[in-house]
Amino acid sequence: MDLIQNITELATKVSESNGLDLVDVEIFRAGKRRVLRIYVGKRDGVNVDDCARISRDLGTLLDADNVMQDENYILEVSSPGLDRPFKTIKDYRRNLGRFVRVSTREPIEGFGNKKLMVGKLEDVGETSITLDTDGKSRSIPLDLILQAKVDVRLT
Repeated sequence: MDLIQNITELATKVSESNGLDLVDVEIFRAGKRRVLRIYVGKRDGVNVDDCARISRDLGTLLDADNVMQDENYILEVSSPGLDRPFKTIKDYRRNLGRFVRVSTREPIEGFGNKKLMVGKLEDVGETSITLDTDGKSRSIPLDLILQAKVDVRLT
């Protein structure tokens, strides 16, 4: 198993045992050290205590299993942020009920031939999502979506 797979597997276990979803794992060099950046999420948002708990638990496992093979590393755990594009079905499901901005490869029937839609995410299926735009529910196939993310609204 390669390094990223090993870290992803451990981070998934730790995240799930703490009631969070693993969103992404990044590994890169910063000088003589490697930086492991772990992004976690949950429906009602991630707080500092969540990040600290994941960092502590994951750090313990990484060190106990010598995953980094005695190489110096920095472990960073954070929320992916509101404006991060969705990458997985879990990202869509975590944002059910929120307003999202979706851009597509081609115009979607029922959206006035637009390629950019904003609406409330009502449903997430295996092959499509459903948006409520102006009180009408419309389906968008996942394979036509170029990018989707939360539409940040300040009220």
